[in-house]
Amino acid sequence: MNHLFSLFKVGLNVLVQKANKFTPATRLLVQRFVPFPAVASANICNVVLMRYGELEEGIDVLDGDGNLVGSSKIAARHALLETALTRVVLPMPILVLPPIVMSMLEKTALLQARPRLLLPVQSLVCLAAFGLALPLAISLFPQMSEVQSL
Repeated sequence: MNHLFSLFKVGLNVLVQKANKFTPATRLLVQRFVPFPAVASANICNVVLMRYGELEEGIDVLDGDGNLVGSSKIAARHALLETALTRVVLPMPILVLPPIVMSMLEKTALLQARPRLLLPVQSLVCLAAFGLALPLAISLFPQMSEVQSL
């Protein structure tokens, strides 16, 4: 899976480098976001590959009291979709927020006058993004979902 991520990231970097319409500053800003689509794509591929058996066989379906009532491929597809969306959202705050925040903070007089503060500030921004990412991603969907019966 790391090979897929690396291939996708390299491909996006090459596309950005060859984009003649971008100014150098815009190209640099766009390059900061290249890891996100690469990670999101790799996460989706990973979920599909690792849980493909559930799509083929279905997953257990429980009634309101927690009793097993059977197996469902529709429920498996629903669970796989929710898992894939969660895996796309999970790296979003980590890979999108720090470049945006840091591009704004790097222009402030404080950080321009004190470049040694850049690393600690970036570390704090990344720490805040990490703290936001997991609760946001796991709160998107309920732990147990309801599927309409046919």
